[in-house]
Amino acid sequence: MTTPMPPAPRRPILARRLLTGAALAAVLPLMPAPALAEEAAGEAAAGSAVTLEPLTVTARRRAERASEAPVSVTVIGADRLGEAGVRDLDDAARAVPNATFSPQGGPLTIRGIGSLGMSGGVDRQPGVGLFVDDVYIARPNGYPTAFQDLDRVEVVRGAQSTLYGKNTIGGAVNLVSPVPGADPGITATAGLGTDRRLEMQGVLDTPLGDAGAAADLAVRAMVGLTRDDGFIRDDASGNRLGRTDRKAVKLAIGGMLSDATEVMIRADLSRDRDDGGLAYAPLPLAFDHRSTHDTEGERSLDTAGLSAKLTHDFGALVLSSVTAIRGHDMDHVLDGDFMALPYYVQAQTEEQRQISQELRLSSPEDGRRFGWSTGLFYMREDFKAAQFYDYTTVPRADWSRSGFDQTTDTASAFGEARLRVLPSVDVTAGLRYTREWKETTSEITSPSGNMMMGAPMRVSGDADFDDVSPEMTISWRPVAHGVTTFARVARGFKSGGISPYPELDGSINRYDPETVTTFEIGAKTLWLDDRLAIDVTLFRNDWKDQQVVIYTSPLTRVLRNAARSTSEGAEVEARAQIADGLGLRLAYGHLNAHFDDFVDSIQGADYSGQDLPYAPEHTLALGLDLVRPVAAGVDLVAGVDYSWRSSMSFTPASDYRQGETHLVDGRIGFDTGAWAATLWARNLFDEDYLTYYYDMGGSDVGVAGRGRSLGLTLTGRW
Repeated sequence: MTTPMPPAPRRPILARRLLTGAALAAVLPLMPAPALAEEAAGEAAAGSAVTLEPLTVTARRRAERASEAPVSVTVIGADRLGEAGVRDLDDAARAVPNATFSPQGGPLTIRGIGSLGMSGGVDRQPGVGLFVDDVYIARPNGYPTAFQDLDRVEVVRGAQSTLYGKNTIGGAVNLVSPVPGADPGITATAGLGTDRRLEMQGVLDTPLGDAGAAADLAVRAMVGLTRDDGFIRDDASGNRLGRTDRKAVKLAIGGMLSDATEVMIRADLSRDRDDGGLAYAPLPLAFDHRSTHDTEGERSLDTAGLSAKLTHDFGALVLSSVTAIRGHDMDHVLDGDFMALPYYVQAQTEEQRQISQELRLSSPEDGRRFGWSTGLFYMREDFKAAQFYDYTTVPRADWSRSGFDQTTDTASAFGEARLRVLPSVDVTAGLRYTREWKETTSEITSPSGNMMMGAPMRVSGDADFDDVSPEMTISWRPVAHGVTTFARVARGFKSGGISPYPELDGSINRYDPETVTTFEIGAKTLWLDDRLAIDVTLFRNDWKDQQVVIYTSPLTRVLRNAARSTSEGAEVEARAQIADGLGLRLAYGHLNAHFDDFVDSIQGADYSGQDLPYAPEHTLALGLDLVRPVAAGVDLVAGVDYSWRSSMSFTPASDYRQGETHLVDGRIGFDTGAWAATLWARNLFDEDYLTYYYDMGGSDVGVAGRGRSLGLTLTGRW
């Protein structure tokens, strides 16, 4: 048993920060140099192109300017996505204040809130919801493994259950694809990089012409391929681990069927054949990008989805429907002891299918004093998974197995109303009622007789939960235009369930829902004739009935509602257009996230006062972007991104803390509009850091992040 570290000293309480924030929110609108209103800014900018490009978000389920949306949201636009920029969720999290993500099994965490149950076996329910084009992805292994052909990424912070539904207690991530026909033509990209990296992508976007008397449709198709040989040398086999082999296809057809009806049909398919990236090694070896595995990992992961969105404007109201079906299949085998000796082997399989339907009615977005939206949502998920563990000498068919078979039905009704009580003050209130039913069968078998997962057993059970998630926001846009201040309170809900593993007495392990209540105050400001945008948010999250993992043996564990936590802090985001073609970005987060009460009832450890895992006290991202003409029709395009995270723990015991990390990425190239060539570098100074850590019977093992990598990307446009 590991002895927890003593509680860290408590940082200043939030009350002082809230008072400071309230004063800031009150003073900012009255200062003499705020930006002009967007109308006035347009006049001021008429003689100068040096202004920030407006960002559009759909964080509140409707399109609006990011600078006017009373919600904490970070937007990463298409110009920052791609091979030389933000490639995946890990890259995106580094650009967002108080966010972390580990692709090697750790949770997506915002403000310290994610899911401690992510290590609770195959039933991995996230605490931060991920949505692809308005479709919820129920399981982390169904997440896109890379960002390909996206228009933007929106990271919404704070509890979001009213508009987004269950499992969004920490926030939500929206991956938004381009609209077909918005950028007609053909784009081809090819890149080479360190570790024999190969990246190829082709995009076709073309109108289909009139498909009817008034129809105006377009199609957009993408095919992509990514490969590399990996960056970890395995001393036992001489092979390289951490490799990538991904193929992906996306297709979208959409447009206006009539003046009042819009349709969008999207399909995607991806196929990953790699080792899963879980090249665990003792920490001295891990930091040297080495491992000692007698069993080389192999992972097969296939994901697919199909969705149809229909929107019709009746004049007095707007009806939208989103119908979707998604699923993934995974088979992952890897070393079971992370040593060169042929001792243990482990595996995990998943087969997941989900179908969902959302209907939404809303008032027109025409600036009227009163607006509203209401809707219904239903989703059914079938999930079969198993974990295996045994000696390497045992045939796979005889490995000890923990199986899990679950069907989940979720139904909810929601509504939101917005009222302009004063010319500059809006009040928005919303409510969602959710009902969920789960039927589960858990089974432990051991054909080998080694009983690695425990004694053979089979239990079945069902559980149902309901929840009411309210939300209220007050926003103020004072006479000094270019300023939006807001105060928000919301409650988030993450459903309970039945664990894959039984209690010590062999009975079903049931656990209840957990909830988070978010309190926020913030200000969004534009300055210097729309050349500078500064957003400030102060927040507090109360996390109750927290679902935590408690180990009953080195391999088996149960989930309990055993903890209560608090996370509080501040966030500052800024964008500045310093000169024509020269932009600066900043995102800073300060976080105090700790367990208020957490006692491991089986091991007897008290983690109260310890920091939450994946919750560094400080996060910082800085970016500089340059576009400068160097010849007729040729632009020099360059940029640098720096991210810093202070130390953080990976486990409730804080038995190992990742030291602070500093990562620098850079890119430089030329762009003519018809073609572009970009040299890029990632982790330029070859920083050593871990992406995941595991306490293996008192031994520290982990997975290191990729070291320095260099590459060249070529792009052609027709």
